[in-house]
Amino acid sequence: MKATETLGPIFSSANTHRGLILMNPFNPPLQIELKEKYKFRIILDETWSFGVLGRTGRGLTEAQHVDPSQVDMIIGSLAGPLCAGGGFCAGPKDVVEHQRVSSASFTFSAALPAMLAVTASETLNMLQSNPDVISLCRENIKVMRAQLDPRSDWVTCTSAPENPILLLVLKPTVIHARALTIEDQEKLLQECTDEALANGLKVGSWEMQPALKVCVTTGLSKREIEKAGTSIRHAITRVMSRKGNN
Repeated sequence: MKATETLGPIFSSANTHRGLILMNPFNPPLQIELKEKYKFRIILDETWSFGVLGRTGRGLTEAQHVDPSQVDMIIGSLAGPLCAGGGFCAGPKDVVEHQRVSSASFTFSAALPAMLAVTASETLNMLQSNPDVISLCRENIKVMRAQLDPRSDWVTCTSAPENPILLLVLKPTVIHARALTIEDQEKLLQECTDEALANGLKVGSWEMQPALKVCVTTGLSKREIEKAGTSIRHAITRVMSRKGNN
């Protein structure tokens, strides 16, 4: 199955359970059907979807209209879209209690800094009290994508439309025409990052494949997002044009 990464024991107890860890596209009807048939637990990692997907930012289950109680464990880091620290584990009482008992030593040996704890708490309060921030984020994503993907001759965006982390990869036609290796692509994109930084924009890189990582935030106005997207596109164009003339 494409949606599985590992299938193994979750709890070290006399009655060992089996777990399905979802790493790729979440297909609720299929996974839940398999769970009931083969008696395993579904562990859903919402690190990059919590606070982003769904009408109120509750993640994949809300986005795909699934009852969260049908997922045995919903886990995630708060260091993703919430820009805080620590993590969470949600599920039935026995699952949560197991986590609480097992994590006691970590709570005292590696306690979360107060600033990150407050950041997480206040971000959650903001999402609950002002769900319109999710809509604002999606509007900003559209504005940024409009400046990059359809207008650039060099890169295309591979991220989902609602993802505030835009991954920009070189178009297959560009890679083929210039016979670029993985190393060549990484060097070119690093030069694009440096060019953007010279214009006051911080663009990251992606470890899984040669790509630029552009993070969209609600802290900028539409005009600022448009300006940033245009600057990134121009930085890519300058680098690719220079290399094409060499």
